[in-house]
Amino acid sequence: MMNNKIQPDSWLVITAIMLSFLGTILIFSTSAYFAEIRYDNSYYFLMKRFLHVIVGALACLVGFLIPYHQWKRKTPMMMLVMLVLLVLVLLPGIGHEVNGGRRWLRFFGLSVQPSEILKFVLIFYVASYLERKQEVMTSFLKGLTPNFIVTGAYLFLVLFQRDLGTTVLLSLTVLLMIYIGGARPIHVATSVGAFGVLLVLLIFTQEYRLRRLMTFLDPWADPLNAGFQIIQSFYAISLGGWSGQGLGESRQKLLFLPEAHTDFIFAILGEEFGFLGICAVVLLFAVFLWRGFRISSLASDSFGRNVAFGITCLLGLQITLNLFVVTGLTPTKGLPLPFISFGGTSFVATLFMTGILLNISRTHSQPQELSPSSMRRNHNEE
Repeated sequence: MMNNKIQPDSWLVITAIMLSFLGTILIFSTSAYFAEIRYDNSYYFLMKRFLHVIVGALACLVGFLIPYHQWKRKTPMMMLVMLVLLVLVLLPGIGHEVNGGRRWLRFFGLSVQPSEILKFVLIFYVASYLERKQEVMTSFLKGLTPNFIVTGAYLFLVLFQRDLGTTVLLSLTVLLMIYIGGARPIHVATSVGAFGVLLVLLIFTQEYRLRRLMTFLDPWADPLNAGFQIIQSFYAISLGGWSGQGLGESRQKLLFLPEAHTDFIFAILGEEFGFLGICAVVLLFAVFLWRGFRISSLASDSFGRNVAFGITCLLGLQITLNLFVVTGLTPTKGLPLPFISFGGTSFVATLFMTGILLNISRTHSQPQELSPSSMRRNHNEE
C-alpha cells in the first residue's frame, strides 16, 4: 500500500470541539443551582470543567503529537501500572467510595478514575495482541483464549468496583476488536453467548443489580425511590417538546433530577433544546463516529487500524448505552456521555483518544471500502 502524509481529519476536530463546547455550556446550565446549594458557589463545577478542558486539550495534543506506534512499545508498562491502580482502588483507605462504588483514587485533592484510563490502555493491548498473533486468530485456543485471560483479569477488577457498566462496555469493545481482527465468527458468537450467560448470573446474584432490572421493567412501581431518577429523566425530555424550554430554563435540574450534570445530562439537553436539539447532538456524534471508522478503514497498518476501530467502537457503545439509559431503554448504569457529562478522568481520556485518532488519520493508505468485511479482509491479507 502507498502511504500519503495528509492533514489530520478536520471533521473530527470540528465535531470534538463542538461537543466539548456544548458540554461545557450544559454543565454550567445543569449544575449552577445545585452548586449554589451545596458549595455556595454556582460556578463550582464550571471552574472544574475549565480545568478538565485544559488538561484534556494537553492530553489530546500528546495523543496527536506522539507517533501512535510508540504506544505499542509502552503497552506492557501501561498494563502493569493499570494493574497496580486497579488493585489500589479496591483497598479500604486508599480507594475512594461514592454511592456504593469504590472507583476513585485521590491525589493532591484531585480524583482519578482508573477504569477510565483502562479503556484506552486495553485498546492498545488488544490492538498490539491482534497484530502479533494474526496468524493464530482463527484458533480459539491459541488466538482468543490468551487474550480473554488477560483482559478478563482486568475486567474482573473493574467488576469488583461495582462498575458493571464499564465492564460490559469494555467486554463488547474487546469482542468487536477480536472479530474485526480475524477471529472466526462462530468463536466470537460463542464468546458473546458465554458473556451473556455470565451477565445474567451477575445480575441475579446481586440484589442491587436485580433491583435495577426490576426498576427498568417498571419504574413506576417505586416512583419515589428506585424509579425516581429515570422518571424525572422522562419528565425532562417530555417537557422539551420540539424546540425546548430554552438554555438555562430547565425545571428538572432544580434538584428534581439527581446529579443532572453527570450521567443524565442528556435529559436536561432534551428539556432545554427539545427534540431538534437532541437530533443535532446525535448528528454530531454520528459524524464523529463516521470519521473514526473511516480513519480505521484507511489506516496504513494493522495496529493503527485496530486502535482506531477500538476507540471508535468504545465511544460509540458508550454514547449508545448512555442515551439508552436516559431514555429508559436499558437499566440504569453509571456511564458518562462522552464530551458532555461532567467527569474529569472520562473527559480527559476521551480527548486523549481523540488525539490518537487524529494521529492515525495523518497517514492514510489508498482509499478502501468502509465495511467490517473489508476491514477483516485487510487483516487476513496482512
